[in-house]
Amino acid sequence: MSKIVNFTTALLFCALCATTAQAQSATDVTSVKSLWKEVWQSYQSGNIEQVMKVYTENSSSITPDGRIQVGKTAMKEDWENFMKMVDEAPKFTYEEPTIRLITPDVAIVTYSTEADIKMGGQQVGGKTIGMSVLHKINGKWMIESDSMTPVMPMPEEK
Repeated sequence: MSKIVNFTTALLFCALCATTAQAQSATDVTSVKSLWKEVWQSYQSGNIEQVMKVYTENSSSITPDGRIQVGKTAMKEDWENFMKMVDEAPKFTYEEPTIRLITPDVAIVTYSTEADIKMGGQQVGGKTIGMSVLHKINGKWMIESDSMTPVMPMPEEK
């Protein structure tokens, strides 16, 4: 009889742990989605200082044109140089991100976005697919690395 009680207790404990982990995962996903919305609103408003607050000090970024920056200082400097080249403030749209929790403190975010950018009177930018690695530090999600890949239309199969 005691084996049945022990087994039942262990089973209930495992079920409770799984339920707690699922609740934490749902909370983390909601938290990351909220952060992501704030980041894109900051980009949209041109508030690079606000954007930089969510990157770790040694974060890295690969831009759609293939440049790599490491560290917030380099990323901010690159953004400021980019803004000097555009005719007007870029406009960004993004879709709801997909979030995958790898561990309780590491998440991968994938997303689609579109940029309306004009340089020298010409339209540049367009659709990209992005991926970011987030790290939860002291209870706050931070971006460790991100990259954006332009979407290149391919000819239709015949």
